[in-house]
Amino acid sequence: MDKLRALQYLVKVADTLSFSRAARAFGVPASSISRRITDLESVLGIELLHRTTRTVRLTEAGALYLEQVRPGLAQLDDADELVGQRSSTPSGTLRISAMPGYGQRLLMPALQDFGERYPEIVLDVHLSDALVELGRDQIDIAIRGGRQPQDRVVARKLDPNRFVLAASPQYLEKAGTPRTLEDLEGHRTLMYRGPNAVIKWQGLDEDGWREIPVTPAFISNDGASLIAMACRHQGLVLLSEWGLADYFKRGELLPLTLDRPVSVGRGGEAGIYLLYLQTRYRIPKVRVAVEFLVERLGDGSAA
Repeated sequence: MDKLRALQYLVKVADTLSFSRAARAFGVPASSISRRITDLESVLGIELLHRTTRTVRLTEAGALYLEQVRPGLAQLDDADELVGQRSSTPSGTLRISAMPGYGQRLLMPALQDFGERYPEIVLDVHLSDALVELGRDQIDIAIRGGRQPQDRVVARKLDPNRFVLAASPQYLEKAGTPRTLEDLEGHRTLMYRGPNAVIKWQGLDEDGWREIPVTPAFISNDGASLIAMACRHQGLVLLSEWGLADYFKRGELLPLTLDRPVSVGRGGEAGIYLLYLQTRYRIPKVRVAVEFLVERLGDGSAA
């Protein structure tokens, strides 16, 4: 039995929850995937997968087993790619995941220049707010906002990701300019929907951070749509400064300062982070991309 191939099949089935999708990824029949994993189960003497006519999922033993073998398989893949590129120019497919707004406004222009400098690297860019697990999701580089991550992920800060309250001059003339956290409760608000829920506005007063009970007039998971509504005088928006900067320069929106801080999070060091695994950094395509993007987007240049 080719145990390595069986393990690779197992990982793909576990990640896709489908024999057919795993089969398409490897270009083999689904029956071959199933047979190899069955042989592996026989050798180990345990059941790795629960199989029904409609679903497939890891057993408890299978999840524990996969947790142990996955890092080794990832290191083997990294070693193969590192040796293959050691004496050549950076090449291959580079998979990048980024937040849609940041990706469209700042990352894509940078990647256009990167592509011209490294034409042998194929860029595979996925724009999404969904969380990713580097390595497991076959992502080389991720760009996300929030708190600095821990564990084995390397995080390079690109931007402080300061949130700014804004509105159009016409809206403020009609509805008045808010001065306090309490003033926000009487205004129309344009709210961002994250992957799991609408992102609540938080205010900091003498008792600490608290949720501000605002009434949404419009909700979207697309920052550009929220900005467009704000520019059409539909309410207040609370978004990252890097997304609003051009509108401030043109006077389409005005930044607002209250008597107390307002944001979408509670304390801690927030920012836009470029994330990667240290083991992947040794691969030329990953290393040159990390350094290029940190130089282009880092040190506050994204603001």
